[in-house]
Amino acid sequence: MKTTVLLGVLLSLASVAPAYSQEDASGYTTLKGAYRTYSRGIGDPGEPTAADTKIMFAIDGKAAREMFDAMGKDVKDACTEGSGTRVRTRDQERLWCSRSKQGVYSCNFGFDLKSGKSIGGIVC
Repeated sequence: MKTTVLLGVLLSLASVAPAYSQEDASGYTTLKGAYRTYSRGIGDPGEPTAADTKIMFAIDGKAAREMFDAMGKDVKDACTEGSGTRVRTRDQERLWCSRSKQGVYSCNFGFDLKSGKSIGGIVC
């Protein structure tokens, strides 16, 4: 249920025209990011098919910073160790947010669109 609600909210936000942190009358704020649909695995993606379609999101800027700040403590991450990048994860690392040494925020996550399950959205 939480995954379905989150996916609905994210798809609604993604459909808003790009802008820089502009809030509309409903209280929604536009976001900066990108997405990709694919099949198979995220490390070896193929073209989406009727039987296998997944989506991954990469969000940057203010939305990513708000997500990062809300996620609590940093975790150790083998992919970024020694780089000065701070990482926070949730949902067994399916939601992954980072803050680079330069202060750039990014969050990644994905969903299997056939099952609605959270599957993550980044590969090391």
